[in-house]
Amino acid sequence: MRDDHDHQREVATQIARRAGAIAECELHGELVDNDSAEEAYKLGNSVFDTEFRGVFASRRQMTDIIKEVIDDTGWECGACDRNFSD
Repeated sequence: MRDDHDHQREVATQIARRAGAIAECELHGELVDNDSAEEAYKLGNSVFDTEFRGVFASRRQMTDIIKEVIDDTGWECGACDRNFSD
C-alpha cells in the first residue's frame, strides 16, 4: 500500500512541476512552491483519463495528493535560506 502512495506522490509531483506549481531551485535542486496549485489541479484533471487513470482511483484522490505534495514543499529553498541567514 505504501508503494502505491509513494508512486502517486511521484506522479503528483510531476503534475505540479509541469503546471509550474512547484519548481526546482536552480542552485540546489530543492523543490519550492510557486503558489499555483490551481494550475496543477487543472492540468491533472485535463489529462486524467489519458495519463493518470491507473495511478489514482479518482480525480479527487489525485487533487488531494497534488495538494499534499505542494503543501509539503516550502516557499523557499532551505539551502538558500540557510546561506542567506549566515
